[in-house]
Amino acid sequence: MSALLRYVLLASMSAAGMDVGASTPSLEVSVEGAVSRPGPIQLPAGSRFADAVVAAMPRRDAYILGASAFRVATYTEHVRLRAGLLHDLRTIAEWADASPAVAARAAALHSWVEGLPVTGRVPIEGNPRRLEVSRGDRNSLLAQGDHFFFPERPDTVTVVGAVVAPCAIPHVAGRDARDYLSDCLIDRDAADPDTIHVIQPDGQASAIGIAAWNRSPAQLLAPGAIIYVPLRKKVTAEVAPELERDMTIFLASQPLPHDGLVNP
Repeated sequence: MSALLRYVLLASMSAAGMDVGASTPSLEVSVEGAVSRPGPIQLPAGSRFADAVVAAMPRRDAYILGASAFRVATYTEHVRLRAGLLHDLRTIAEWADASPAVAARAAALHSWVEGLPVTGRVPIEGNPRRLEVSRGDRNSLLAQGDHFFFPERPDTVTVVGAVVAPCAIPHVAGRDARDYLSDCLIDRDAADPDTIHVIQPDGQASAIGIAAWNRSPAQLLAPGAIIYVPLRKKVTAEVAPELERDMTIFLASQPLPHDGLVNP
């Protein structure tokens, strides 16, 4: 049975005065943002993401690429993830063999990450019809307390990492990811000269070669994308080899809008 049919059946039973909860265990989730029916939603146990999304009815101005679910179990994972990031950044900042520029930028990044929230965000397919036919984790079973958020469309790309200060740059359709770097003051002494990382609003991340020897094909960005400029890999690989991977995962957990990345 589709999510829409399940929702209509549940709504019709409630309207007829039938005590749905008496025979069917239920759970409560909540939805906010660009939806027609924000607030708490009661659904039968065994419902999936698609049931909640259909019930909430995303509006036409909802930015589907940035749709998010916030989950208690994922929150716990992200607490550990941020703790590991802070440990790695402090290790680099205090490492005797790190260059002064890299050590200083690692210390600054430590303070920046410390100011960012742990969210438990799971990017979701925000299109109800596509979500209904999704397989596996894309249409996961709901859990009590799951929270869904549908942002409105952003108009910027955010550049963070080995930069003098994070930047929110106007999004330009068709612009290559590398070109955004010219609009943000990069800490050249601390930044890796070969690679940047792109995190799209739906959580998809990719490494982009920016040097002459490893230059990648043009990478277009969606509004709301993040560009992470990593610290010099020759330094971080010695004491924090997982730093880049963990940072991209943590940045993907930050929901739209990304104002907090620029002004944490």
